[in-house]
Amino acid sequence: MRKKQPFFFLLNQTTRQFSKSFNEHLVPTGLYLAQWSVIHYIHLHGPCTQRTICSNLNIEPPTLTRTLRRMETLDLIVRKEGTDKREKMIHLTDKATNQFDSWKEQIISFENDVIKDIPDEELDIALQVFQKMMNNMKASEVTKQGE
Repeated sequence: MRKKQPFFFLLNQTTRQFSKSFNEHLVPTGLYLAQWSVIHYIHLHGPCTQRTICSNLNIEPPTLTRTLRRMETLDLIVRKEGTDKREKMIHLTDKATNQFDSWKEQIISFENDVIKDIPDEELDIALQVFQKMMNNMKASEVTKQGE
């Protein structure tokens, strides 16, 4: 049996370094990874509730609440009443929508630097492995909730 601890340790360290480098790379824009994740999600899926964002981005509610407050202050999102008056819908502002393509261009450039010299075949395998790991973790959550 292969030792798996170094894999998960390195995965954790890689994730931390990615977040740190991402944030440093985007300092001039004032945007951070947590904010970009929310902006990107809403851009792809349209206005949604905080609960939806938490669920789909695997963010704890208190963490997302802090991020959304900061984003409101920066005029990146606005909360509007939806059909269910108990939950507000989170929309991107015109400011965020207008800057989206510029941010995405900078992020793609950064990501390309991160994956340079890694063949597409290796990236495809990594994506498959990460997806399987994510599926296993989600299946484990469902099993534990059913106990």
